[in-house]
Amino acid sequence: MTLDLLRHGEPEGGRLYRGNLLDDPLTKKGWQQMQASTNGKHWDFIATSPMIRCQAFAQHLSQTLHIEMQVFEPLKEIGFGDWQGQNVQKIGQKTVNKFKQNPVDNLPLGAENLHTFQARVLDAFMQITQDNTMQSVLIVAHAGVIRVIKSHLLHLPIEKMFTMEVISGSCEQFKI
Repeated sequence: MTLDLLRHGEPEGGRLYRGNLLDDPLTKKGWQQMQASTNGKHWDFIATSPMIRCQAFAQHLSQTLHIEMQVFEPLKEIGFGDWQGQNVQKIGQKTVNKFKQNPVDNLPLGAENLHTFQARVLDAFMQITQDNTMQSVLIVAHAGVIRVIKSHLLHLPIEKMFTMEVISGSCEQFKI
């Protein structure tokens, strides 16, 4: 099976830790980023986060390409607690760097437990990929969700997930 992981494009409001509560729509640039990453591709199935910055584009692809799509609640972004709605400047670069180097011990106050997040994402991932009749699947999700799946596929410890860069609107393919 071929798996494509598509991160949502640029959302309105700029670069923020949106997490699982803020649900800003994509900007025109965000739509263009996602269209550029998916142009000319086709899948048997599209799975998406329920958040508008993912689901709106997934719905568009589903209707345009006539591909079955399903929303998976567990593909929501990680809850960033007190950081939700904040940018790096407000949080502090030093604090963000500590978090990225060791997210288990440096989670923002009120944030979702990293292992709980990993479990819910991987449960959905297993459900999505268990159908052996599908040759290709697209998952439209968030940077955190994609990092969890990539960590799993690459056999990396979850503590290292935030050292991976996942660019807005990027689409990465894996053979599974």
